[in-house]
Amino acid sequence: MDVTKIRKDFPVLNRKVNGRPLIYFDNAATSQTPTKVINTIVDYYENYNANIHRGVHALSQEATDAYEGARQKIQLHFNAAQPYEVIFTSGTTHAINIVSNGYTELLNQGDELIVSALEHHSNIVPWQMLCEKTGALLKVIPMNEDGVLLMDAYDDLLSERTKLVFVNHVSNALGTINPIEEIINKAHEVGAEVLIDGAQASPHIKADLQSINVDYYVTSAHKICGPTGIGLSLIHISEPTRQEAISYAVFCLK
Repeated sequence: MDVTKIRKDFPVLNRKVNGRPLIYFDNAATSQTPTKVINTIVDYYENYNANIHRGVHALSQEATDAYEGARQKIQLHFNAAQPYEVIFTSGTTHAINIVSNGYTELLNQGDELIVSALEHHSNIVPWQMLCEKTGALLKVIPMNEDGVLLMDAYDDLLSERTKLVFVNHVSNALGTINPIEEIINKAHEVGAEVLIDGAQASPHIKADLQSINVDYYVTSAHKICGPTGIGLSLIHISEPTRQEAISYAVFCLK
């Protein structure tokens, strides 16, 4: 690995802080942006800035093609089944809230949701609020002193009342890599759906969405050398319940 060559890809690393070359170690929070991404953004604003999907003039068509081209690249990267399963958002938190809002009318009092003890607040608070609205119960998968989820306890929490399970792929605080395939498979056995927070995993683990058969996988561009303010929710669409959830989410955003 040629560290000097890699550093040249990131203009901000030419800076000096306190008289010394900048060394940036906060990539888990926000990665820096390489020249290629910066140039692509500049090229858009300089050459074909226009509304997508809402114009027939040349710039609008070019912008739409680039937008949909990005969707297809993301589909291929994550091995989503269809391009339309890639939903652009403003970030991971926004993506989680869209799913949460979509289930407001689909849950009943006494339904149960499961979240892990390793979650970022953005993958806890929306579900707490959803439980307050619907009367559903939020249960927590505990972890041991090594920061590893107790899967036996997870087995005990699952039941026919479980509707949704929320777990991060990689913990933002501890770096724990969770056994998401096992978590997903066991949830599906009781008819529950699963949202995986992939914000910390996406820079390091190339999730194969068809292989892990997850219902929702969310992440942010600003953690994978992309621009701030862009995220995505990869949604596996195959059952009416999911279609209803998406339709309601769109209604909430209008």
